[in-house]
Amino acid sequence: MLGEIEDEEFVPEEEAENPGIAIKRLREKLAKAEAERAEYLDGWQRSKADFVNFKRDEEARRGYTQERMAASLAEEIIPVLDSFEMAAKHNKNKELEIIQKQLLDAIKKMGIESFGKEGEAFNPEMHEAVREVSVDTPEKDHTVVSVERSGYAIKSTGQSGSSHIIRPAQVSVGTFAEAKKI
Repeated sequence: MLGEIEDEEFVPEEEAENPGIAIKRLREKLAKAEAERAEYLDGWQRSKADFVNFKRDEEARRGYTQERMAASLAEEIIPVLDSFEMAAKHNKNKELEIIQKQLLDAIKKMGIESFGKEGEAFNPEMHEAVREVSVDTPEKDHTVVSVERSGYAIKSTGQSGSSHIIRPAQVSVGTFAEAKKI
C-alpha cells in the first residue's frame, strides 16, 4: 500500500546472509524474555503470598480486638449479673429472672458464657475454692458443692477455639474424709 510504511525490525545485512547469527540473536532475546518472565512471576508470587499473610494477620487482629472488646464489656456487666444472681437467690421474683436470662443471652451472643454448676468436678483453672465442705460420699470429693459467684469465659475466635477465663467461679468444694477407726 502506497504511503504506508510498515514497522519492520532492521535486520543487518550479515544476519540476512548468515542464518546462524540470526538464530543466536533470537536465542539471546528468548533467554532475556524468559529471565524477565521468571522475575515477574517470582515478584507476583511473593506479592500474592504477602497479601495472603496480610489477610490472615488482619483476621487474627480483628478477632483479638473483638474478643478484647467483648471481655471489656463483660467486665462491666458481670457485677450487674452478680446482683441479679444474689437477688434471685434471696427473692424468687419472676421478672428479675427474666431480665437476668436476657442479659445472659445477650452476652452469650458475644461469645461470653457463665460457668460453675453444683456437682461438676472442681477445676482450679476455672474455679476458685472459697470454702471446703465435708461430704458424706467419696463421689462428691473434689466436686463443686455450691456456687458463690458464677464464673465467666469468652470463647476464642481463633483457630484453637479455646476459652479465655474472664473471672473464675467462686465455689465451695466438697472434701471426703473417711472416719478413722479407733
